[in-house]
Amino acid sequence: MTFLRYLQNTKLSELALLDLAYIVVLLPLIIMIKIPMLLFVLTVFVILIFKKSPANKSMLFYVFILGVVSLYFSLYGAFSFAGLSRLRLFLELLIYLLIIVVAMQRLKRVINFYLLVSSFLFLALSLFFYHSLLMLVYVIFEVFVLLWMILSHRMQGDIVEGFKGSMIMFMYSLPWVVVLFIFFPRISFEHADYGFKGELTKRMGHDGTMYLDGNALLVPSKRIVMEVGFDGKVPPSSQLYFRGSILYVDKRDHWEPIGKSIKRENKIHYLTNRKPISYKVTLYPTQKKWLYLLDIPSQKVEKSNLDGDLISTVEKDIDEPIHYKAQSYLDSNYSDTLDETTYRASTTYDATQNPKSYAVAKSIMSKYNSSSKRAKAVVDFFKKSSLTYTLKPDALDINHTTDSFLFDKKRGYCVHFASSFASMARMVGIPSRVVTGYKSDRDDTLGNYLAVRERDAHAWVELYISKRWIRYETTNTASKIDTSGYGDLNFIQKISKQNKFLKKLNLYLMYGKYQMETWILYYSHTKQLILFEYAKKNPQIILAFILSLMALIFLSFSVVSYLRRINYNSEALTAIQPLLKSLKKQGYERQNSESMHQFFLRYAEEQTNHNAIKAIKEIDVCYEKISYGKNYSKRDLKTLKTFVKKTLKRL
Repeated sequence: MTFLRYLQNTKLSELALLDLAYIVVLLPLIIMIKIPMLLFVLTVFVILIFKKSPANKSMLFYVFILGVVSLYFSLYGAFSFAGLSRLRLFLELLIYLLIIVVAMQRLKRVINFYLLVSSFLFLALSLFFYHSLLMLVYVIFEVFVLLWMILSHRMQGDIVEGFKGSMIMFMYSLPWVVVLFIFFPRISFEHADYGFKGELTKRMGHDGTMYLDGNALLVPSKRIVMEVGFDGKVPPSSQLYFRGSILYVDKRDHWEPIGKSIKRENKIHYLTNRKPISYKVTLYPTQKKWLYLLDIPSQKVEKSNLDGDLISTVEKDIDEPIHYKAQSYLDSNYSDTLDETTYRASTTYDATQNPKSYAVAKSIMSKYNSSSKRAKAVVDFFKKSSLTYTLKPDALDINHTTDSFLFDKKRGYCVHFASSFASMARMVGIPSRVVTGYKSDRDDTLGNYLAVRERDAHAWVELYISKRWIRYETTNTASKIDTSGYGDLNFIQKISKQNKFLKKLNLYLMYGKYQMETWILYYSHTKQLILFEYAKKNPQIILAFILSLMALIFLSFSVVSYLRRINYNSEALTAIQPLLKSLKKQGYERQNSESMHQFFLRYAEEQTNHNAIKAIKEIDVCYEKISYGKNYSKRDLKTLKTFVKKTLKRL
């Protein structure tokens, strides 16, 4: 109550209200502002604190020069006509220019049109740099604060009444916003994210290369790479392989794809009795061109390319969240016809590079004639080699990676298993290739929602047997799993009982965020049709919507009624309000010229009921003590409330 009284007695000047508005709208932009420009903003802020008088012309000139210099160094290296063709840099330039203009106008300490409009311009420009549900919530907060400051200005600096007024407007508009949002969705632009575009933190993405040295793929981060929403149930973990890139060329210390100049035509033949599953993907920025699809994509994603290896790519690097629909068969093998270039690339090996492995391969070839039996023999050899899956492997001999892994170190993770397995498969005469992507787990699922993390990055092998590419999970050949490494990749599950609850809670939060982003940030005419079609088939949805809307209207009006109630500075005056309302109904109302004591005396003089007279006098004495006495306790206030209740019964 003391803090509320302080706010009620605080009247902010017009400039103070404007400064609060600017602080709120500039906060999101502070993150993307370069250091030189940020120092300029801090300098202006310090000047405003210590210099209470308006700035003269010379000071404004120096501030302008400082702003231009800060702008130059902030955009140094990128400031060119070619650079300005990029929307992000162009908007950044606009923001810097606007900051300089606002700073100079604010130093004059006079409110003008530029200062009033610029706060809304900052709000609008910030929408181009961020793309998240959090930003959407903050934008709503910004609009609320700006409305609050405007109403406070109209009420001569009364921030409490301004807050109440803005809250009342927001609550009145809330049901209408929901109705308009559902029945009048925004225009569906190309990416369905107009107003929330921007570059976000880069997620780890495959670059078409798999290293075996210190650059080997190992990302134990729990950061989300993509979120997948299935039309039905989430498939089992054994089928959650998201293809990224296909690698054919063994370069000793790393694997590469076939040269860019060679493009395999898509001549895939689907021999499957299963129906493809449908799913939607939200892929976060990777700065790469790969789209991740489950084995085996039944069709290409809109505005993408699907090559003969079932790898999907887009024309430009993914530097903002993208959303795509896909369909896939979940078979672990498919029919394919190899051209001469692909066959040669998938069978090439250097026998002198790994002589020990080659000796084992020659033994397998002499025992078995068919490719399937040779593949099984390679799997059995790996299982008998006492290999350990670990996130902290010893460094391999890069000149003899397969021999070093299978006969010396015997410790590694997916890239080491995949590389060695593919190499030995070629030695026994089976075309092979390495696939990099993500192998997800049902532990990160909730309903039809799946979260794919950076730590799910994985590599596996495909062997060409009987004119079909067949997937082999090479890490399953490990005899031992060393969980001492930080994090867990792929199939390792080491969730303790202590953190299961927190993991589940975090999954619920991510699921809620995903659903809200899907149905709020990306709600379009297409999604509206899907929602209406679902409502037609499920009438209970319509009933639930009507009841929810009625509940929202009731909540809005309840909040408005609460905010509109009269608040009194005096606790004693608040306590006697029920009595004053009752006396008003009887025709007794306090005049503007009389005190509460005079009002009570006037009422008592006109009464004949001794009990009523006595009750009113008791209330009068207690009220005077609380209102004008130097010391009163909560007990006195409680006594006053008791007298009021008794008097109401006697009247």
